[in-house]
Amino acid sequence: MNRRPGHTAWCAADHRCNLAEHRSDDIVISLPGHGRAVLTRVRGADGREYGEIRARIVLDADEYGARVQLRTALTDLRGLLSRAGQLTRRQSA
Repeated sequence: MNRRPGHTAWCAADHRCNLAEHRSDDIVISLPGHGRAVLTRVRGADGREYGEIRARIVLDADEYGARVQLRTALTDLRGLLSRAGQLTRRQSA
């Protein structure tokens, strides 16, 4: 595919690239009955690149169970962000 000037090799080069951002095609992971996550690579107006993660988790009908699921998701997300951040610091050192 021919890229328009100014677009990265990985960006979608369509309506997703706006407001001085470049965005890749979405990578979707779907686990029927459990949830769905979408990962998108983004280059911001400042030139910094990010991985954007959006997720939906099917919650238990029981309030206590749903709260446990949300607490677990936040705990695991915090661990994921910490591990990914450590990799970034190691590579730039």
